[in-house]
Amino acid sequence: MSPKVRRRIGEILIEDGLLSKTQLEEALAHQKEKGGLIGKILVEKNFVDEETLIGALGKQFKVPYIPLKNYSINPDMADLLNADFCHENMLVAFDCDHKKVYVAVADPMNDAALESVRTQTGRMPQIFLARISEILNAIYFIYHETP
Repeated sequence: MSPKVRRRIGEILIEDGLLSKTQLEEALAHQKEKGGLIGKILVEKNFVDEETLIGALGKQFKVPYIPLKNYSINPDMADLLNADFCHENMLVAFDCDHKKVYVAVADPMNDAALESVRTQTGRMPQIFLARISEILNAIYFIYHETP
């Protein structure tokens, strides 16, 4: 039996009528040349907005969206992960309990980063999708605004 194949974000956006094949091809060419997350490239090129991207990612990965701007972020998270790691992996820990660390991610497929979160915190990561802009704002709040 073959493993279940996950639909690609570009395919979902095209099927939903939110992106053209030409736009996807342009974004993929940009990604091949300069690297980066395809979703971030689609937003930077104004092919889709962040809300559209988050909706498609949620559909693709069956991961819930958390609007970080509406969430009270625990400033103690600065002690769990460092700012550079969060920036590099476009994720942020926004709360935790004894067993889990709650992490907002832009890329739910970054298994290496999630494993690193587990190793660094000693807790299982519970992931949520979040807008890149909200993740960056949370990183700024946690690492630059707190005393």
